[in-house]
Amino acid sequence: MAYFAVWSIWLLGVDMNWEWITNNIIFAAAAIGFIYGIFRILIRKKPLFMKLPVMSLGCLSISFLYFIMQYLTRGEVPNGFNVGLFGLTGCFMFLFSCNYGQMDSLADDGNSALTKYRLLSWIPIPILICIFVPVYLCGTPIVIIVGYSVVMLFLVNAARFHFKHLIWPDVNYGVVRCIRGYNLTALILCFATAVLLVAEYIGNEYLYLGAGIVMSVCCIAVLPIIEMGEKRWKECSRWTR
Repeated sequence: MAYFAVWSIWLLGVDMNWEWITNNIIFAAAAIGFIYGIFRILIRKKPLFMKLPVMSLGCLSISFLYFIMQYLTRGEVPNGFNVGLFGLTGCFMFLFSCNYGQMDSLADDGNSALTKYRLLSWIPIPILICIFVPVYLCGTPIVIIVGYSVVMLFLVNAARFHFKHLIWPDVNYGVVRCIRGYNLTALILCFATAVLLVAEYIGNEYLYLGAGIVMSVCCIAVLPIIEMGEKRWKECSRWTR
């Protein structure tokens, strides 16, 4: 209660705007998702492919907590590759590691008959790059370009594998099919984050708010969805024995 009382006092002293409100919404959603993951996934020693999304939400919550604290103490978020962008990078590093390191080796055995799906998996990358193009066309300072580009490097690769496992014909293990809902949610999170970064740079507060709300919904939904997928996979595995 004391924490929320202090937080409320701080809020009253801040010049409210849509960006500030959005950052608080995203932070709250990511923190709720992370805490849920600690008790439901980490403590219960679930598989690693479920733990990595929990850590991604932890990075995301740290990122937006940093943005909030900078706004409270300095009135602005510093340009360049700051701690907040480092947290965003960590978020998508964990999501990328989850699918590339954990799941892709199970799903993709290198069969040449599935080459078309490997090629289709690259579709999100040019789309995300097109979303990000305005940052490069507006005379953006190099420190901002570098910071955003590092985030986008991991974001686009995470999106590629989420999309790949969304369309992949799972014929061997069943787990990829069962967690398609997770991959769809995480893919939406990737796109919403890209839009949020661009909206923040061009100063479109309504677009920033919309992207932030989508991100918040994904943060709250992603772990329960992956839990349900794991449960379905276990049930299917039991029936096929």
